[in-house]
Amino acid sequence: MELDDFAARFRPDIRAKLDWERLATFSAPVRVESLRRGEAGRRLADLFTVWYVDPAGTDSTWNAPGSRPLQVAAAERTLLSWPERRRDTVTALARAFTEGPGPLRLTLPAYRVDEERYVLLDGNHRAVAAHQAAVDLSLTLCSLSGPACESILPDLRHYAAPLS
Repeated sequence: MELDDFAARFRPDIRAKLDWERLATFSAPVRVESLRRGEAGRRLADLFTVWYVDPAGTDSTWNAPGSRPLQVAAAERTLLSWPERRRDTVTALARAFTEGPGPLRLTLPAYRVDEERYVLLDGNHRAVAAHQAAVDLSLTLCSLSGPACESILPDLRHYAAPLS
């Protein structure tokens, strides 16, 4: 998949503040991975959302002092501090995923910071709900590769150095 194909497929749904024009100057390659069952579940759990927690582990904003990105696997621990709409959406999706026919098929766009860190650009609610539902999963992860540069995506300021 080329960057133009990625943009045509995902740009209308991505609400993260991705600077598409600046990204294009890097000729950002796109990797498409198709994962199943345990491998899909492990990768899903390791993805970073564009949601943040403060040092106490409660919901925060990306630019609040001390905030850090929230991984899909850790999201459930912060559920009670989330805005009601996010919490209700994730709960409803998890219920629907549990009750639906399997396997659950998710296609998610991400920004690949390095081989171990991927930031979801869309589908945060679906990713967290799928992890909570713990259902048989087929995951297609479409990831852009680019520099950890906050001028491309403000969230990337948290990835310039290793996360603690």
